[in-house]
Amino acid sequence: MAEHAVAVDARETDQHTGSAINWPALGAVLCWSGMSPFAKWALEEFPALAYTALRPAIAVIVLFVVLWVRKQPIAIERKDRRRLLMAGTLGMGLSQLCFINGLARTSVTHNVILISCSPLLVASYRWLIKRDRVDTRSALGVLGGFAGVILLVSGAGGSDDATLLGDLLSLGAAITWMGATIWPAPVLATYGTLRTTAWMLSASLLVVVPLGLASIADAITDPPSLPAWGSLVYSAIFGILIGNSLWQRGVQQAGAARTLIYLYLEPVGALALAALFLGERLGPLQAVGGGLALAGVALVRKS
Repeated sequence: MAEHAVAVDARETDQHTGSAINWPALGAVLCWSGMSPFAKWALEEFPALAYTALRPAIAVIVLFVVLWVRKQPIAIERKDRRRLLMAGTLGMGLSQLCFINGLARTSVTHNVILISCSPLLVASYRWLIKRDRVDTRSALGVLGGFAGVILLVSGAGGSDDATLLGDLLSLGAAITWMGATIWPAPVLATYGTLRTTAWMLSASLLVVVPLGLASIADAITDPPSLPAWGSLVYSAIFGILIGNSLWQRGVQQAGAARTLIYLYLEPVGALALAALFLGERLGPLQAVGGGLALAGVALVRKS
């Protein structure tokens, strides 16, 4: 199923050719830009598995309440349940599990770089395995954008607490996120982004909640500080609920491959937020990296 979806996505064209920017994907990236630093800080108090399980649980409750208040349909046809089950468990659930537990065991720098591998991994699969023909502009966009991410984040430092296990888990998050992006694409037009996201998040609970029950009990017995809970709520509402809903809307508008390339902008947004709100200064190397990441996205969008 995944192979077929990737092949279809390789041939699809942008449904909104009048817009040079995929605004929903850009909005999702802005929501996600603060997740790594905020979550890394909260994980000093929160058990990683509890944080992983509570984020989608909060998002699912809020999202189904929104659907109910707006009197929108909730049910999914039987023929599409397997697809959303796979996207939610193998894609979104495992991705969340790898992301948070990887972040707890490596640096924010390594985590951001490895998470940003998804566009490069999809492109490599299409080029090397599926033998799709690739235009020069797309190749330059994907490779140049990833080089920009490395330059951008390398100037931020912070790799002292990196471990091999943490790096492998972060890479696993990038790999599994491809499934969360590609698999639900064919049903988005039928159910819309909110209902699709709601059921994918619900399916992800089948993975993260059983593993996190003991850690949730520990968090209740020895509760983290109020700011740490605030980080959890931010991550649930903006990172998971709003971010994922916007991301699926971006996939619906532009296709999976052209949406995944926007992940290159996540470290740009993270460092921009740090400069605006934390007073951090961006050096020349980071400026070059940010420019390459932006250029990579632009090249793929125009191909």
